[in-house]
Amino acid sequence: MHPPTDDGSDIRKGPSPDWPFGVAAYGLLVLVIAASTWIHHFEPHLLRVPDNGDVSSWRHPSFEETLLYDHATQEQRENILVQGVVLKDRHGFQLAGDLFGLLMGWICFLHALRHHGFWKASCFLVGSFVFTGLEETIWILSGRFLGGMVKNPLGEPFLGTYWFTRGIFWFLETPLTACMGWFFIAYACVLTAGKVFPRMGLWGRAAAGGLIAMGIDLWVDPVQTAPEIMSWVWAKGDSLLLFGIPQYNFVGWFLLIFLFAVFWEALPGLELRLGRTGATGVFFGMVLTVPFAVFAVIWIWIYLLGGVLSLFGVERAIHIPRGW
Repeated sequence: MHPPTDDGSDIRKGPSPDWPFGVAAYGLLVLVIAASTWIHHFEPHLLRVPDNGDVSSWRHPSFEETLLYDHATQEQRENILVQGVVLKDRHGFQLAGDLFGLLMGWICFLHALRHHGFWKASCFLVGSFVFTGLEETIWILSGRFLGGMVKNPLGEPFLGTYWFTRGIFWFLETPLTACMGWFFIAYACVLTAGKVFPRMGLWGRAAAGGLIAMGIDLWVDPVQTAPEIMSWVWAKGDSLLLFGIPQYNFVGWFLLIFLFAVFWEALPGLELRLGRTGATGVFFGMVLTVPFAVFAVIWIWIYLLGGVLSLFGVERAIHIPRGW
């Protein structure tokens, strides 16, 4: 038996009336993934994709200018220079990661479909996938093309941002595993916040969801960037690092989950005022534009924080905990 969804519709009634939206949304997403995957693997020079097999060729940042270099032992550095990124040739392992991400995403999508209907479930899936993939790509390419051109308020060069090292399928310069991972983590955090704080208003629930996600990332990022795993690589340059990760990464996680939760939960109200087509247009308009605003806000935050630290006499990047 399939109970009605929370919005009153019944998923037993055959094809969804939103099928044109579904065809357009998922069709465009698949096309972008196909094109991005081709460019990343077969035309890497177009986006200056770092060579996983030749670490000495890295530029903006170079290997020595990454936090990976600082975290690795001398033996690990020598191995990386000789062998390249770990697991770079384990394509079966990478494909398994993509399939696992799709499986977890499918489980969350089925839950969203049952409780919110096809339209809202698809808005969350496609919207969060594009939202995070676009935001990540903006940061990755800005660091790749502009790294080393500016200094932080402490006078140290901002040598770049970060990039992902592995993946079979890509959305722009973000691997499918990261986009799907963001979807099911975001959905779980928003769902948990709603269950734990059912009487809290929209902004409070969104903030709670963002804090839960940030807490998860506080332990995920240090593990995934360790020399033994190297799922992504951070450049040096931030003035404050938490567990070896630039603090703006965690600020970004909170902001993205918080904002996306607000956008998504606003959909029913938008539909009442604008109709489903209008609400869909406004929602995806925000999904495609807000990442650029978040990028600007975080850069302002980076310089404000660095300026405050500089006023207190800090001359070099702070690591919390010390020595991490």
